[in-house]
Amino acid sequence: MSDDCQKIRIVGVDKAAIDMRAGRQIWAIPFKFSSKPDQDWEKKFYEVQQRDKNVMKRHMRIVGDVITVEVSELDDLQKVLDAMRLEVAETNVLCEGDHQTKLKVRRELEALQQKQGDVTKKFKDDSDKLQF
Repeated sequence: MSDDCQKIRIVGVDKAAIDMRAGRQIWAIPFKFSSKPDQDWEKKFYEVQQRDKNVMKRHMRIVGDVITVEVSELDDLQKVLDAMRLEVAETNVLCEGDHQTKLKVRRELEALQQKQGDVTKKFKDDSDKLQF
């Protein structure tokens, strides 16, 4: 993930792109994200989605800043959206946790590099005092 942890939200629907899948009573509903998720965020989202085998589960695909969800005419679109919002929120929490872990490791590495630099300086200073 990038240095800045992404906070993704679902912000709307691209009504012009709603499409019926050929040969089935399934519609593709494109929901817009607040921004384009990076690969790490997408991977975590798919992992979160696969954990829960809820009845409201539908095939979803992320392309750019859109997540397209397949729904049937019997689905309650609000319930589908609510389920997706929960998954997006959980993904954000997981990504934030990863981000915090990376920051902690980076701080620890910087501290170790500083300590190594201090020890190296001490050896260089001490080597100036050697009597040959």
